Amino acid sequence: MSIETSQEDGADIFWPGYVDAIANLVLNLLFMLTIMIVAVFMFALELSRHKENSAAVTAAESNLPTPVAALESENRQIQVNEIVQQKDAQIQQLQQQLQAAQQQALVKNSISGKQRVVIAKTPLPQPDKDLERAADSGSGVVVSFENDAVTLSASEADTLKNTLASIAANGSAKISVTVPKGFSEAKRLGFYRAMAVRNQLIEMKVPADKIDVAITEGPATANNARVLVTTK
Repeated sequence: MSIETSQEDGADIFWPGYVDAIANLVLNLLFMLTIMIVAVFMFALELSRHKENSAAVTAAESNLPTPVAALESENRQIQVNEIVQQKDAQIQQLQQQLQAAQQQALVKNSISGKQRVVIAKTPLPQPDKDLERAADSGSGVVVSFENDAVTLSASEADTLKNTLASIAANGSAKISVTVPKGFSEAKRLGFYRAMAVRNQLIEMKVPADKIDVAITEGPATANNARVLVTTK
């Protein structure tokens, strides 16, 4: 009995292993390729995000003023503020001058030819200004207070005493002030001005009970800066 071996049996055993090896290699290559694709995608995404952040930072920095530009802008603002303050001061000075001129014109228009005039311009916080002028015509004395003046300085008081000498010699006097109706502040200023003139008469030895003070309400255009002193 003889046993025969076939040469084709070895070939049949070789090919299945070879196919398995090739299949494993292909699978490994596909796995590595997938990992590389994912890595490249993540890298591209991160790079794009980094570029967007860099562009945003660059834009923000470009919008920020440079120190020199900021300093120049601040200097210009300071110069503008100084100019505005100067203009405001000039306007205020012109308004005061206009108010004083209007008040003088009003006093001149309301004074008759027989009245003596004394103009006082010393406000309550600053009682050291000089009297502007005094006029004597024989029928009465008009004391004109400028702006917010309610008192008399020493020089103003001396001038007023000289002007009131003829009235004080009679031993009595009447002080009259007309104020706008309904204005409590105008009444207060009118009262202070009348009291300032009354105190001068008392210093000139005129008895206090011989001095009548009348503060009356008039039209809205009444001038409370005008104090009229006459004999009783």
